[in-house]
This record gives sequence, C-alpha cells and structure tokens, in this order.
Amino acid sequence: MKGIIGGTGISNILKTGEEKVIETKYGRAKLLIDEDKDIVLLFRHGINHNTPPHRINYRANIYALYELSVDEILAINSVGSLKDNIKPGSFFIPNDFMEFTKVRECTYYNGEDGKVVHIDLSEPYCPTVVYKIKKILDNYNYPYNEGVYICTEGPRFETKSEIMFYKNYGDVVGMTGYPEVVLAKELGLCYGSLCTVSNYCTGISKRPLTVKEVFDNIKLMENKIINIIKSYISDKECSSGKICNCKSILKDAII
Repeated sequence: MKGIIGGTGISNILKTGEEKVIETKYGRAKLLIDEDKDIVLLFRHGINHNTPPHRINYRANIYALYELSVDEILAINSVGSLKDNIKPGSFFIPNDFMEFTKVRECTYYNGEDGKVVHIDLSEPYCPTVVYKIKKILDNYNYPYNEGVYICTEGPRFETKSEIMFYKNYGDVVGMTGYPEVVLAKELGLCYGSLCTVSNYCTGISKRPLTVKEVFDNIKLMENKIINIIKSYISDKECSSGKICNCKSILKDAII
C-alpha cells in the first residue's frame, strides 16, 4: 500500500476515500483511506491545516501508516529556496538533509524497551521512490533540482543571518521534512520527498516574506502536484531503478 503525506489540496485525488482516525501508542492520526486503490492520504497539518509544523505528531502519523501496512511513502513538502537558480514554482528532490530543530520527538527508540538503535542515514531517502518521482517529473517535463534539505523548527520564518548560514550547507529550507524521513527509516518504510519551491528565503528575496506569497505559489502548482500524485498512485511497478535496503535497515543498527 502507498501512502501520500501532504497538504489539504491533495484530498482532490481521493474522492471515494473513507476518513478514519487511527489510534497509535504515540497518539492519533487522521487519514483518508481507499482500500480499493491501496492508497492512504495523510494531512500533515490536519485536514483543516490548523497544526503548526513544530506541533505535528510526526511519530503518530508515520506509525499510523505503518500499522495500515503502508510500505511506500511519497511526502509533499513546501520549501523556500536558498539559491538563485532554484526558482519558486519549480520542484526539488532532497538527496540529503540537515536539521536544526529543537523540541521534536524524533525517534521510536528511546531505550524504554532495552534497545539502543543507531540507523544508517548514508542514504536517507529511498532510491526506489526517488527514481519513481524523477521518472514522473521527466514524463511531464516539470523542472526540478536536487540537493540538501535544511529543516528548521518553525513556525517563524528564518532570519537573514540564519539563511546566510544555511546557504553554505544546503539548497532549500523547510519545516516538515524532519523527523518524518528518519521515523520512516526506523520502521523500514520506503520514503521519498517531493518539495514544492514556494518562495525565495529571507534575504535571498528582495522583499519581505509573507504567508500569502507562499500559499499563492503553492496554489499555482496545485494541478502539477495532483498530476504527479495520480501518476505515482497508478505506477504499479514494485521496483524501479536502484533497489533499496529500507526494509532491512535495522539489521545492523541494534546494539
């Protein structure tokens, strides 16, 4: 089964789905499920987009997908660009990340069960899912860049000085890509991210950054996002391109 994580706009692709609340040991998650299509949609910020990024229950969200036997996740993330050549209105595919969050629950392994776990993140994003994303973007001729995703705590936008610092190490900045990618990896799930570039970051842009600018650009990209998700759902290939080792990641990680 495939899982899609994103914003409220993606509900347009699943008009026959059933809304369910899944209770997990980490909390509850609300999803739309279409068992006939083998697809689950999860709204990261809630169906009404009223949960800020630093208050999202990432552990419950990913664990709910795991309990529903989702084995492959496409996450849609909105980001700001740190580089002039990564333009608003384009797509970005992370191949690595750095995180500067502060208060998030970021692991399923806190030692309570006697396990100490150190997972390998030399390849954080599933190469099979990434391959499929690239194939779809190429088929539509949608431009995209690849590089390093910087995750910040939020909910505020970053300062000019912070952006100048991040620019030395990454290509885009977002608030939701971490710890999703790590939690999915810990559960052996295949996880890939497709980022919509909604704005230039503070200091990169010549004008103050506003929420309106961000959401206006996301709205302009909505049809492209829906096209990509529909193509991803209809792709029945079990494996494409490079074969991943996501499901066996814990094999050499437990002390």
